[in-house]
Amino acid sequence: MGTLFGELNKCLRGVGFVQLYFGEKIVEPVVVLVFWALLWFLGIQALGLVGTLCIIIIYMQK
Repeated sequence: MGTLFGELNKCLRGVGFVQLYFGEKIVEPVVVLVFWALLWFLGIQALGLVGTLCIIIIYMQK
């Protein structure tokens, strides 16, 4: 048994969701759904803030 994140990705891929490519990174279907949920519940400003923070964290780890 894998992690919850991995199991959700397997289920979503089985349903027909695909991985997206963002430059060198692969965006999993779970991440896409989380961003859609943020957009739905919190609005475009929250989505922009979280997206900016994620991009900063990714580039700081390099």
